Amino acid sequence: FLEKSMENGDVVDGVLAQDLNQVYEMWEIRESCNPIIMSKGYNYKYDISIPISEFYSIVEEMRERLSSRSDAMDANWGHIIDGNLHFNVITPGNYELNPEIKNLLEPYLYEAVSRRGGSISAEHGIGQSKHKYLPTTKPPEVLSLMRTVKNSFDPNGIMNPGKYLPID
Repeated sequence: FLEKSMENGDVVDGVLAQDLNQVYEMWEIRESCNPIIMSKGYNYKYDISIPISEFYSIVEEMRERLSSRSDAMDANWGHIIDGNLHFNVITPGNYELNPEIKNLLEPYLYEAVSRRGGSISAEHGIGQSKHKYLPTTKPPEVLSLMRTVKNSFDPNGIMNPGKYLPID
């Protein structure tokens, strides 16, 4: 996979573990990402999936969008094999949500994901914070089908109400 991705130009640099010890070391680096950025400031976290070829372009687009904010920086990682990008913006030294920064990110990031044929949610699900953006990324027929499936399993609407689908 890595070799083919590099041949296609989707990946320009990479590291492949040579033994189990290196696998553990790489995993430790990956697992330290969240705690490190959380310790630096408020974290605007986005779990998106996009085609591998779009990883850099969406990060560059969002950096441009945030370029007027010297108090915000991005820190990103992901799983190239499944197109999952953990796009994070942090405000070093400031641990409170800034509505101006959030408004620069949402819904713009979700629209950028949609333009690239991606999904506003990858491995961590839609939850409470993204469900209101589903109508901008899914056609009404798909949302209707999703409601039909949910209603068949939860006819009384007691299982996580309002946490996946937008409330009608």
